[in-house]
Amino acid sequence: MAGIPEAYLPVLMMTIIGALVIMIAIGLSRFITPTRPTREKLTAYESGEEPIGGGQGPVDVQYYLYVLVFLILDVEAIFLIPFVVAFADLSLTAIVVGAVFVLLLLDGWVYAIKKGALSWQGS
Repeated sequence: MAGIPEAYLPVLMMTIIGALVIMIAIGLSRFITPTRPTREKLTAYESGEEPIGGGQGPVDVQYYLYVLVFLILDVEAIFLIPFVVAFADLSLTAIVVGAVFVLLLLDGWVYAIKKGALSWQGS
């Protein structure tokens, strides 16, 4: 392997071995596991209660807004914590790029606030 430094060969080998082990485990589980689907096994189980109606229904848009706010918060944490730790050593260009990133995330927060994602709605 001409392009890979020798120090990375153990990492490459462990990655390949790990991927093979996962593929073999998944393949064996699909091959060995018995499948005898019956009507009772395919029904939804809800604490011993008989299911009423279909398992799929309309999902309130409010849940998607919760997910949007959660993702914005996660992305902020993942990218801004290392940025803040290294802030003293950053160039002006990096600080401007960070500011643009924060403004883009702020746009997501403004959208969520306008849609009422942060207002509590009782059931």
